[in-house]
Amino acid sequence: MKTFKNCLFLLFAISLCASSCDRFDGDIEVPSYLEVKAFRLQNNPSDSWSQEDGFFTYNIDAVNIIIWQEGDAAETNLGTFTLPCRIPVLKNGNIDRMELIPVIKQNGIAGSRIPYPYFKSVTLNDVPLAADSTTMLDTLTTYYIDKAYMKVLWQEFFEPGPSGISLDTAIHILSYRPDTVCSGYGCGVVRVPDSMRVINFWSDTTFYVPNSSTILYLEMDYWSDFDFSVGFNNPTYQGGSNVIQSMMTIYGKPEKGWQKIYINVGRLWGRTYSHYPYIRFYFSVFNPTGKTGNLFIDNIKLLAIGYE
Repeated sequence: MKTFKNCLFLLFAISLCASSCDRFDGDIEVPSYLEVKAFRLQNNPSDSWSQEDGFFTYNIDAVNIIIWQEGDAAETNLGTFTLPCRIPVLKNGNIDRMELIPVIKQNGIAGSRIPYPYFKSVTLNDVPLAADSTTMLDTLTTYYIDKAYMKVLWQEFFEPGPSGISLDTAIHILSYRPDTVCSGYGCGVVRVPDSMRVINFWSDTTFYVPNSSTILYLEMDYWSDFDFSVGFNNPTYQGGSNVIQSMMTIYGKPEKGWQKIYINVGRLWGRTYSHYPYIRFYFSVFNPTGKTGNLFIDNIKLLAIGYE
């Protein structure tokens, strides 16, 4: 009797599963597919930011897709997908408007992906979708937002020349080493001997940010044998003493070569420094095991939205 009841329960479960899987909710039973290979960042010729290739290094590893079709009561946010991606869409016919938003790892953390506010989204119109077929969008191109909305407070490309660099003497320019530099003809290098457990260096100048509501991000390329931290070395109020505080620690993974990171500066600036308007960056390289190696840095940029 017990075996008979178990068989009945199993048959019921199978039939329930089959009935729930034989169609999608709504009117569309067979999905269409969208495929996006990648996002790339380029200089916008109509609003050029820089002639330096290093200004446009990037790591856009995901896309947020929003669609609208005539007759829809509202836009549909399909979600955020790591690139490359192929996603099902329960719609057929032309999509009247599609917005594709570049997404980055904030502070290098995969779980903290955000639409990067300094990149333009891509809008496409009349995108065809057909059941059980794939619409290929290939590689999309984005640009930095217009100069009317973004300000570059600091840029350092470590290019060789007489002007020097805006960082302490612990970091030097490594020039004309195509096997090592990230872009252009030079990068910054900190040579770490086995006798040093910590090496500190900082920006020679301070950066003035008068508006506490400014959105601040520090972009940087790095290749490191060591863990290192990025933070501030400035007062928390007018007339106060300098306070050194780490913003985040970046883990050295030399086997990965050059990596790009986007650091949310505003969080520490507001929480610890009460939006003190003069910012000086502070870096520390950690060598607890006493080994010899290098920290390479290139293409530093401090970007601001809502500066004034």
